[in-house]
Amino acid sequence: MINSKLKQLGKMGSMAALALLLVLPSFMAIPAPIQASTIDLDLLADGSKDEPGDSQPGVSEVTNGTDDVIEGNEGEATEEPVGESEEAEDAENAEGAESGEPGESAEPVDEQNDAGQTVEEGALTDQDDQVVTVTQTVYTVEPLFNSGFEQPVNTDGTIPGWSMFFAPNEATSYEITQDVRYYGNSSLKLVDKSNTLPIYMQSDERPITPGYEYNASAMIYIAPNAGNAGGASLVLRFYDEAGKQVNTDKDGENIVHLRQVGVWTRVTVKGVAPANAAYARVAASISNYFTAESGAFYDDFTLTSPQEQKVPGALHLQMPTGILASQTLEAKVMLSRAVDVQTASGSLAYDPMVLEAIDVAVADDFNEEGLTLVEWSLDEPGVLTFAVAKPEGASVSEDKQVLNITFKVLSEVEKVDVTLLQGAGVQDTEGVQNNKIYVSSEAESVSSYVRRASMDVNGDGRIDLYDVMAVAKLTGQMVTNDNWKFDVNHDGRIDQADVEMLTDVILSQLLDEKEGGQSL
Repeated sequence: MINSKLKQLGKMGSMAALALLLVLPSFMAIPAPIQASTIDLDLLADGSKDEPGDSQPGVSEVTNGTDDVIEGNEGEATEEPVGESEEAEDAENAEGAESGEPGESAEPVDEQNDAGQTVEEGALTDQDDQVVTVTQTVYTVEPLFNSGFEQPVNTDGTIPGWSMFFAPNEATSYEITQDVRYYGNSSLKLVDKSNTLPIYMQSDERPITPGYEYNASAMIYIAPNAGNAGGASLVLRFYDEAGKQVNTDKDGENIVHLRQVGVWTRVTVKGVAPANAAYARVAASISNYFTAESGAFYDDFTLTSPQEQKVPGALHLQMPTGILASQTLEAKVMLSRAVDVQTASGSLAYDPMVLEAIDVAVADDFNEEGLTLVEWSLDEPGVLTFAVAKPEGASVSEDKQVLNITFKVLSEVEKVDVTLLQGAGVQDTEGVQNNKIYVSSEAESVSSYVRRASMDVNGDGRIDLYDVMAVAKLTGQMVTNDNWKFDVNHDGRIDQADVEMLTDVILSQLLDEKEGGQSL
């Protein structure tokens, strides 16, 4: 179950670190402000699910196997080897003399900002009992509030973290739905049946820094039967303290329109905050020129600046809204808005009386070279821990699938739940080299309904033409938790293929009855 190659690589890295430290009389980690690399705005995975708050945790030291850690002020941490004997010093000096650099000390720099937390993840011991602490800097990624619409709707019907800009009208509507989603359990659904009336749902105010570049993104899905002018938009705008917009709208930059129907698509907008800007908002919109008669769905909103904090991506959990009782459950660990990601790790929690993990496989998206290593274990009932690493120098970008986890359903339940636990994280290539990881600040739970299908779609106890008529009446609709039984072939759509399949079943029954009557 555990890949021995990954363990061997870890041991080799540890031995190399130990060999270096034996040469040096001391080891000091001197944090410096992180230099966030500029994200390529041409990538679909532009930005990150991150919104730094007003206060950020300082750097702390957690000791594993040693007490000799010097804890400095916020943003500062230094450490020294523990258990260093005179013999060890002599051995170091001797090795230094052989290399022609006696007594030289090194001060490696660990880049980090105030959001980083340095954690000592293990201790290495050499033959002279010298203990060397290996440190990892952990950055917590704070998403835009209610970015995936998982928060319960307010009693008055409003959505936490979001508000309507235009007054309600008879041609438009909005709701939080569980029928169509990209990550988690929910998404925002906007409906617009008129190409003369708009709908505009905006996020709450997000404080920004004038002069900084900001990127916003969202996954958008326009349902089939959107209408002749089908389309949906994503908008980023900046405002001053008085609430007045201070940037100029420009198509293709801070406003981007999606016209593609039937496919989840990452849409990204960008803009530089003007000198008098105080905050920004990102918005889901269907303009007065577009329609989305069957709905436009929005999920996984982001609003971030690479100048504020570097975040190479985030992990999410994706599961189907429903599975047949005879099927296994396929849970997907997904990578969102990645930039040069090399490793991913985390844990899934589930009820071991309801689900059994039977397989973990690296997705093709994350294993293009065929050299990706994966470790997974069941250290305790109902918790699956995973770690995936691409080879040195290899990485992925954009929205990708990392893992596919297959579960067997053990009992007759209506719904199954899986949770991606808090602390799931990723490392880009630079993070691997400098032992830095970017982790989630919250858990993400996803549910799938267990469906028990029948060709008797109208429930009258017979499979006949009335069932065909019931399916034909819903042709063109998306599958939801209310109409899923009319999706006869279970491909996620109610269409002509379902009508034909049900018709073939009925014709086969009639032929069988006729042949049976003749044989008698």
